[in-house]
Amino acid sequence: MPVDAIGTASDTSAADATTAAIQNPSNQLGEQAFLKLLVTQLTNQDPLNPQDQSQFLAQLAQFSTVEGVNNLQSAQNRQQGANLLGKIVDAQIIQNNLPQLVSGKVTAVRWDKDGVHLSVEGSQKELTLDEVVQVRDP
Repeated sequence: MPVDAIGTASDTSAADATTAAIQNPSNQLGEQAFLKLLVTQLTNQDPLNPQDQSQFLAQLAQFSTVEGVNNLQSAQNRQQGANLLGKIVDAQIIQNNLPQLVSGKVTAVRWDKDGVHLSVEGSQKELTLDEVVQVRDP
């Protein structure tokens, strides 16, 4: 009777996490991929020879650090957006596959899971922080 190797059922989740990490355009391990790899590692460890506890704690600390850095970046982006209220911004947007310069006063700032969005007088489209090329006082 053939016996499968330990963990072959979960090998696809490890491959999925690795694929997600490879497909990440910034070549950084994302939170979800990191968590998948950690869970897969714990699921597939040898019960007679478990992982070293210090290595496990180091990986949890790394995950906490990554999450903290991501939260800090998000808070910084929100603060930058809020600081633009009432300022005049110039932004480079792509409209109909052509670059276009939009200029106007920031009247509102909104943030969601997609990032910070700026409402600018004279523009029907919300702008993102990445599109802003210049900021000046009114």
